[in-house]
Amino acid sequence: MKRKIALLLTLGLSLNLLTGCGGNTSTGSADNESANGGDTMSIMVSGTESDAYTQGIKKVIEEFNSTNEYGVTIEPEFLATSDYKTKLSTMMASDAEPDLFFTYELSFLENYVNGDKVVSLQEYLDADAEWADHFNGGTLEQVSFDGNTYAIPFAQCIAVMYYNTDIFEQYNLSVPTTYEEYCKVCDTLLENGVTPVALASTSDDAWLVSQYIQQLANGIAGYDLFNSLNNGSGKWNDPAFVEAASLFQEEVNKNYFEKGFTGVGNDEARAIFQNGQAAMYFNGTWEVPNLDSEELCSIAGSVDCFTMPAVDPKYNNVSVGALDGSFAVSKNCKNVDAAVEFLKMLTSDEWESTFLYDYGKLPSTAMEIDSTKISPLCGKVIECMNEQTALTAWFDRMDTDLGNEFNNCGVAISNGDDPQETYDNLQSYAESN
Repeated sequence: MKRKIALLLTLGLSLNLLTGCGGNTSTGSADNESANGGDTMSIMVSGTESDAYTQGIKKVIEEFNSTNEYGVTIEPEFLATSDYKTKLSTMMASDAEPDLFFTYELSFLENYVNGDKVVSLQEYLDADAEWADHFNGGTLEQVSFDGNTYAIPFAQCIAVMYYNTDIFEQYNLSVPTTYEEYCKVCDTLLENGVTPVALASTSDDAWLVSQYIQQLANGIAGYDLFNSLNNGSGKWNDPAFVEAASLFQEEVNKNYFEKGFTGVGNDEARAIFQNGQAAMYFNGTWEVPNLDSEELCSIAGSVDCFTMPAVDPKYNNVSVGALDGSFAVSKNCKNVDAAVEFLKMLTSDEWESTFLYDYGKLPSTAMEIDSTKISPLCGKVIECMNEQTALTAWFDRMDTDLGNEFNNCGVAISNGDDPQETYDNLQSYAESN
């Protein structure tokens, strides 16, 4: 499901990134025809009207309302994230869910799928291969269960390795394409007195060090490791985790990370890189504005990025990340065909471009990018996303409890705890719960 990004130019400025229906979906019956005339369709969105991207959602809705052939008018409701989950859960429990609703991936959506609250969109994707193939590799899988897709993503994010191009040029370093090359880059930097990588590893930012270990594990066992945990067949003490954590500890012992990194939080790690005190910085694609800003970053204009190379090259471009916005259709929807047409409009190149250029939402689809409208760093980030072959969400998105425990394991391993024992304990915890 991936296509190569086509960059039209190589110049640009930074963008403002940071963030009964069901079975009968035909519109051909007399009942549906009488129901469609002048119908309203509700959509519930996570985000207040003061949030930038919700202005884009409103514009898509306005265009759909004025152009759709179904005579449908979509009426949106915007809720702060802190209130959204609670209200949606209450509505689902009382069979009062909106026609379309914003959803997170994996277990959040799966709960509603298992409760028979969500329409499968698979037949629509199967009928429109061009639409289905337009999504970046691994994105639809995050909202699919038992071979059926239940939501459509319009934005995503991944973790990448940012690097200081000036430092790389100074020491004649090339972007590594294998894990061995990555280690050689780090060794060369150390030999020249340069800290290779800025990374946070405090308990408050435990997810950052754990995503580094997860990325290493992706490069050892690929997407199957994540998928096995997601479907319940895998174990948290899988040899790939133990190997990844052991490699990470080797990196720690070689001083690949900043001095005292186990006490360094996210903001401080970012500042170390922004001030030129480390050659690389592992974090999410939402960091682009912080690294493009001349006010915030002394090395702005000298930052590029790459996807962390896999330990086993056949697993290159298996990314750690998440969907950054998806919509599902509920069983309450009176016209699924119309809802799908809205989702197609939302994920069209026209509107994905608007969300990118005007609101800083990185697209979940492979599309041509006009780099005069974004910074070179943003363009490279999108190129990395479009090259991904699979996407593994942070484990705390897959399962909040076990994911948070996995994050805590990352901190423990940073501090020298034995990887095998640490993940054995996590597996015992998973079995006991």
